Amino acid sequence: MRLILIHGYVEDSSIFDNLAPLLLPAYLLPIDLKDEFARWSPNGRINARQLAQFLVDQHEITADDVIIGHSMGGWVAINIKELTGATAIQLASFTDQKKINFPVKNLSVLSWMLKNGIVQSGWLNKRLIKVYPFAESKAMYDNLVTESMKMSRPYIYQQLMTLFAPVPPLTVQPDLRIHARPDNIVYFPVEACFEVPGDHFSLYFYPELVAEPIRQLLKTTPP
Repeated sequence: MRLILIHGYVEDSSIFDNLAPLLLPAYLLPIDLKDEFARWSPNGRINARQLAQFLVDQHEITADDVIIGHSMGGWVAINIKELTGATAIQLASFTDQKKINFPVKNLSVLSWMLKNGIVQSGWLNKRLIKVYPFAESKAMYDNLVTESMKMSRPYIYQQLMTLFAPVPPLTVQPDLRIHARPDNIVYFPVEACFEVPGDHFSLYFYPELVAEPIRQLLKTTPP
């Protein structure tokens, strides 16, 4: 059994550092979306379904695989399930893009803001850091925001398209949702989910509590 790990917006696979050891002895395949987009080099608008198809082709993903996605990565995971029937586990994620708490969601406006340096501007990101409400994960959040200012504009826009570009309607649902109710980055789902303490980054700060329902699900998943 492969567990394919997909990180969220402006994250990398280190977001799974505390959780991954608790999921062994499964074979773990962390996906680095920066590298994947560099291999793909898409032209023009893309969406999460197209990214999912690229990953399916690149890594030969099948119904036998388990995809664990955090935040944006969970959105990619459910689109991979749509294409392949793979098991999808969403951590602090969504199946409805309206659940994303982001001040601007229009891609034309976001593209303009990015080209004019607003998305990665010091004043905006200092504001985001200042208003972040969770002491437990504040250092992690601050670091993600700071590092995002160094990312290439094309890669930032590829992530924004993954988040906000429309996709064909889903016909599947995740096999497991895990979410913290106070999460202010992706709002708590209306669908049934396994609730954990913390905030958007519960997988890092409460890895054992996040790992337990995953392990229970994996016990019922064919090897």
